[in-house]
Amino acid sequence: MSMSIISSTLSHLTKLFLSANCPLCQRSASKVLCSACHQQLLGCRQSAHGNGQPKPIQQRNTLDIFAWGHYQGLLKQALTQLKYGDQAELGLWLGLELGNYWRKHPASHRLQQASVVPIPLHQQRHQQRGYNQAALIAKGVCKATGLHFAEHGLMRTKNTQAMYSLGVEARQTNLHKAFRLGPKPPSPSKPIILIDDIYTTGTTALTAAETLRTEGYRVPAIMAVAQTKYVAPVVDRSKPDHGGQILKPRLIP
Repeated sequence: MSMSIISSTLSHLTKLFLSANCPLCQRSASKVLCSACHQQLLGCRQSAHGNGQPKPIQQRNTLDIFAWGHYQGLLKQALTQLKYGDQAELGLWLGLELGNYWRKHPASHRLQQASVVPIPLHQQRHQQRGYNQAALIAKGVCKATGLHFAEHGLMRTKNTQAMYSLGVEARQTNLHKAFRLGPKPPSPSKPIILIDDIYTTGTTALTAAETLRTEGYRVPAIMAVAQTKYVAPVVDRSKPDHGGQILKPRLIP
């Protein structure tokens, strides 16, 4: 491990235990968040989902999407601070909330033996940020649920362009051959739940899922802290003779 990563990790741990200010509003906080921001974020969760029951897990080339809230308001601010504001402590907190919410959902009973694999960052970006926000969230999910944490189940081999400025097809091109099986893959006998901070068009999740499926894994679902309002179908261009296959992600209510 490089000295820069060690230094960054120590800095985050120091902030976690010594900081007295809420990372979202800078008010005094006895825990990670002040009580006001804590309640506001819980409101994001409660207002984001209905009471409908999920349909059965779909088969290959689909993913069930389980999101804690919508990417807006204070939840958007929290994720921005996590990714770009050096507020690593938010990752574990959000992961615990996501995991606790997942435990109460009927879909969780079908995946009690699943391994959790975070969407990886490229090594260069990981060194710049000091941590992978998806891995921090995944760690919190596993702490809350008891699911197996396969932190290095996937690795990113391509330092892709930032996705927020790209359209659907540009995202697909950007992610072509971006992932491969990691150095410590989980057991192929266990289903895999992917973890990410934000679910936007599904391109990243479906590309990562297809990488694992090619290796013989079953990947029925992704958990994300937040989803954007727009969820687009993604074209699988790995089968050019068939003109591309439409992949249709489905939201779990």
